[in-house]
Amino acid sequence: MPDSDGFQHYRARIPDCEPCRLRAICFSTTMRRRAILPHKDHPALLRARCKYARWELRERALYHRHRGLVEGVHGEAKTWHGLARAIRRGLANMQIQAFLTAAVINLKRLAGAVLMTLLSALAMGPAQGATRHQLAAPTS
Repeated sequence: MPDSDGFQHYRARIPDCEPCRLRAICFSTTMRRRAILPHKDHPALLRARCKYARWELRERALYHRHRGLVEGVHGEAKTWHGLARAIRRGLANMQIQAFLTAAVINLKRLAGAVLMTLLSALAMGPAQGATRHQLAAPTS
């Protein structure tokens, strides 16, 4: 059973390690038996490493491009929008907080895009052939 940190403790018995042919590789001169502490999530880590090792050049390039784009958004969410700390306990509450933070970031991007569109429309001036009266009063 894993401890509170998620580690499972295994210790070999001394008689099990004494006759082993790999003892010289596995032990220092003062050690008598081996102890290992795999984390409860270690199998998932091994699966991820195997999957990464099978990637071809195209997949690695896509991953590195994606990572470069996403790190800035994650940093913004953490630094400016409170995603560094959970407001409430529980995975479901943390998920809600992450969704709301993502919505805020998306709304900021949308507001910026609308502002840039309006500014570029104002910079171009009135449409050709349109009078001031036509631009100011909407037609019904």
